[in-house]
Amino acid sequence: MNRAQLTAIAILLAGVAWIASGMLTGNGADTQNANADSELNQAEQAPPSVRVQSSTAQPFQSDIILQGRTAASRMVELRAEVSGRAEEILVMEGQPVKQGDAILKIAVNDRAARLDQARASLEQRKIQVEAARQLAKQSFGTQVRRAEAEAQFQQARADVVRFELDLANTTVRAPFDGIFDTRNTDVGAVMNVSDQIGTVVDLDPLKVTGQISERNVREVKIGMAGSMVLSDGTEVDGEISYVASVSDPSTRTFKIELLVPNADSNILAGLAAQLRLPAGEEMAHSVSPSVLTLSDNGQIGIKTVDADNTIRFWPVQILDDGPQGTWVSGLPEIATIVIVGQDYVGVGQKVVPVAVSASSDQS
Repeated sequence: MNRAQLTAIAILLAGVAWIASGMLTGNGADTQNANADSELNQAEQAPPSVRVQSSTAQPFQSDIILQGRTAASRMVELRAEVSGRAEEILVMEGQPVKQGDAILKIAVNDRAARLDQARASLEQRKIQVEAARQLAKQSFGTQVRRAEAEAQFQQARADVVRFELDLANTTVRAPFDGIFDTRNTDVGAVMNVSDQIGTVVDLDPLKVTGQISERNVREVKIGMAGSMVLSDGTEVDGEISYVASVSDPSTRTFKIELLVPNADSNILAGLAAQLRLPAGEEMAHSVSPSVLTLSDNGQIGIKTVDADNTIRFWPVQILDDGPQGTWVSGLPEIATIVIVGQDYVGVGQKVVPVAVSASSDQS
């Protein structure tokens, strides 16, 4: 190896040593300086800003809200009271009926003839009993013959009533105003006594049933006003007609019923409905649902700012949630509520509150 090559190798090794020296000493110093600057910035960092709004408690009429379902106030299953062939169906399924309207006719067969015969027999027994009474007065007849005539007369009169009823029952009539909801027979079907004909339902008033807890059952009474809210937003006022005296053993809740007017039968039975029952007045705050937050243990609440600008968490109970806002209880009478930034600050943390008015944009 000549002298030029040795010189080149020496220069290369010196350059590598110089670069390595900078990496081992210079970068470490820079890192220490950066950490020192970060700690200084954190120490000098100002408390975070949050947007707040002052809220004052107002009287609120709280409601007991239950999930329920609509039902017919009356429903009767029509059954045949005489046997025979279904001769004519006068009302189709789903049609409204008035009390006494004929729904189905069963073949009369010989019922009219038997009624005529019973009436003729009654006239005969009537004459016989009158004669027996006259003879008894004149002592020409015994009391036994008179008693026999009286019994035969009463039997003939009972036969007339029975055959009249039998003939009348060949026409099945609506027991009340309502809707002929279902039909279980067709023309030509031979029916026996107690065979199903169909059902008639009464939807005016409409009944709304629900289950109320034992904690709230004492607050509702028969005759108390209430309302029903359907899934489409339809709301109808009504009156409590029934409160169970014994709880359901499986749920420990009490059945209640609310009657609401339904003159046109527009509201059908079997719909999901919400029952709202008045439960008294209490002080509450109306807030936007967006201010609600969760604590570390999953409790719903609202964060407020105290007089010393410290964040505090208040567990709240939602009393009502509607398009106009959410009503909650559990806050002090006057509270400074954090409306923006509540999810980025912790309880006990110092903040800079920025007040906004109720009409300002809270987003």
